[in-house]
Amino acid sequence: MTTNLGINIVNLEIEEAVELRLERIEICLGKEDKYRDKLKEFDKMVHKAEELGLPYSIHLPVYTESWYPYDLFSAFFIDEDKNKRELSFRLLEFNLDKLKHLNSEYFVLHFPGISKTTMDRNLFTEILKESLTRVNNLAKTYGVKIYLEYFGSNKNFCDFNQWISIIQEYENLGILTDTGHLYFSSIINGFDFLDALRTLAKNSSAFHLWTTKGEKAYCECQYYKEYHHIGPHIQQKRNSGWAFDTEEVIKIIAKENKPVIIEPSIKYKGKEYLLEGIKSIKKYF
Repeated sequence: MTTNLGINIVNLEIEEAVELRLERIEICLGKEDKYRDKLKEFDKMVHKAEELGLPYSIHLPVYTESWYPYDLFSAFFIDEDKNKRELSFRLLEFNLDKLKHLNSEYFVLHFPGISKTTMDRNLFTEILKESLTRVNNLAKTYGVKIYLEYFGSNKNFCDFNQWISIIQEYENLGILTDTGHLYFSSIINGFDFLDALRTLAKNSSAFHLWTTKGEKAYCECQYYKEYHHIGPHIQQKRNSGWAFDTEEVIKIIAKENKPVIIEPSIKYKGKEYLLEGIKSIKKYF
């Protein structure tokens, strides 16, 4: 059994994860109808994980309020608009306070947001460092670790080398490398996916693992639009149209001996494909 390979439980129950001999989970409530249903069960999910002795992480936010008028997972921590930044910090602190009694190993946070506009470099650097300091201070106050999920969707903060050099300065923060988002970032920002993964893997605290097909980014990627996150399977090969050779990616991240969370939907060939895929990759952990 492994303590490094786990799964989020949007589309899988904790008991199913245990049956698969996975030994960690990430609690993420998903979106829309799924979010409302899962929120009602949140305390039970935490209790079940602790009862079973499963290490667990929590994907923020868990709670949202009417004063936050955006999508649950939108993030404005480094937005040029100060009011939006303050809303993101308000939501973060609101959640950390409500979750302070839990034993989550770490929290996952969407941090950079989406921006195609290039800001003045000095202004952006000031906003970035101020925001990272605030997130780090909140993490210290609540005695938690917060891992920032890598996205390449903010033109001002997409350089993975910059992520590494800056975030490593903050003791309560870490980088969570998401294989799917890193792939899309490599397309948007023109770098080699595997080179970036090797560099980030050595400097990351945890990983999200999923894939897609095609060579276009996000809204132009038909597979992403139709199936969203496709669970990993050892048979996924680059020469068959997949984003990357899943086996190669798994070998890179597994040797780092850090938490790896499969983050799948079940829209592609249903739950059976997901379960088959998990069984196919477990030997690498």
